[in-house]
Amino acid sequence: MRQLFPIATLALLAMGGFAFAEPRSVTISIDTTCGASDTKLFEVVLKRQEGVTGVLVSIEDEWVVVIYENTITDPQTLVNALVDVGLGEMLADRPMIEGPAPAALN
Repeated sequence: MRQLFPIATLALLAMGGFAFAEPRSVTISIDTTCGASDTKLFEVVLKRQEGVTGVLVSIEDEWVVVIYENTITDPQTLVNALVDVGLGEMLADRPMIEGPAPAALN
């Protein structure tokens, strides 16, 4: 009976049964020249998404940085949330930049 636990644990690990949360960040470029005035809406919408732990918006630099838990959400889901509320026209045609979350924003 004592051997069952290690075997079950190894089986779960082999199947990828454990996912470890890792704070990640994604920088989403925005276009503030399109005429929309309420960029605070970016912060409100993104902070309501499950797994998001922080949002920083810079209108001057035209980007939004989102800190999120990678086991709960992903960058495309976050972008889709912005599009769903009508902010799609403010998303710039530049690639998102993904990486580990900066320690200062966690």
